[in-house]
Amino acid sequence: MNRKKILKWMLFITIPIIVYLLFVIVEQQEILMQKEQAIRNVQAKIEEEKRLNEELKRQKEILNTDEYVERVAREKLGMVKPGEKIFIVVD
Repeated sequence: MNRKKILKWMLFITIPIIVYLLFVIVEQQEILMQKEQAIRNVQAKIEEEKRLNEELKRQKEILNTDEYVERVAREKLGMVKPGEKIFIVVD
């Protein structure tokens, strides 16, 4: 009889512990999935920023060329080289 009583108490103690541990494992798994999603979001943002950085570097290289400076001077400022003639179209 004494042995049965001990077994009952052991079950009474271990079952709640096992249920609690299962609950903790499931909860931790959910937290891990949220963290992994956050990491993926940050990595995607990093990739987007790297792409933008490369685009800006490319634009910076273009801005430093003589051809770009000349085109802006002609289009935006209306400047011409010495000896060139300006024609204005009148409708």
